[in-house]
Amino acid sequence: MLSARRKLESEVLDRTVELEREITERKRVEEDLRELTGRLLRLRDDEQRRLARELHDSVGQLLVALSMNQSQMLNDPQITPSTAELIKQNSSFVSNLSAEIRTISHLLHPPLLDEVGLGAGLRGFIEGFCDRSKIVVELEISPDLQRFHPDLETAVFRIVQECLTNIYRHSGSNRAVVRLLTDPSEIRLEIRDFGTGTAPDTMEKLQSGVGLRGMQQRVRQLRGSLEITSAQPGVRVVVTFPHT
Repeated sequence: MLSARRKLESEVLDRTVELEREITERKRVEEDLRELTGRLLRLRDDEQRRLARELHDSVGQLLVALSMNQSQMLNDPQITPSTAELIKQNSSFVSNLSAEIRTISHLLHPPLLDEVGLGAGLRGFIEGFCDRSKIVVELEISPDLQRFHPDLETAVFRIVQECLTNIYRHSGSNRAVVRLLTDPSEIRLEIRDFGTGTAPDTMEKLQSGVGLRGMQQRVRQLRGSLEITSAQPGVRVVVTFPHT
């Protein structure tokens, strides 16, 4: 009887050690995966930053030069009225193209995010979003908001960007609320619309593209949490990150 008990205790001990080893290995794999995801996200953000800079600096300067040349052509006394009209039309096209490139550049990577931080970056993006979409967005930011790690600032910005784009495309709401609040333990981001959608609908639409997957990757990499719930009316997205 005593021998059987000792054998059982030994088997339990061996199994406990094995489980602890498996848990340790799983944690190591999860940490490696989180680190790899972080590197991939940083590479993608760096490439978007580079593309934004190239669009703004190189392509933008070429368009400015083109606009200047067209202005000089219009001052040529030998130009015909029909040619002058075509040049004016081209000038209008160049102006529109310049505006499109500025918009794309800011969507790829807002310059204010690097220069003066998350608060100003969000204000600039939301101001442009409201102008383009005609959706009224109420923005609330903690008055004592500080600079965070660049990965965290980029993650918050991209999540706001993705959620507002989804609201514009799918919710039918004419207003939204974005709150970025902090306390000593966590950073809390809340985005809400007032449309007719529900949380399952929103999840399905996000899952049909890369939106939800991208948000989940960023949240998981920074050890945060993501929750999408119905708000009656509309949908609420809540993301929390621990202070690091």
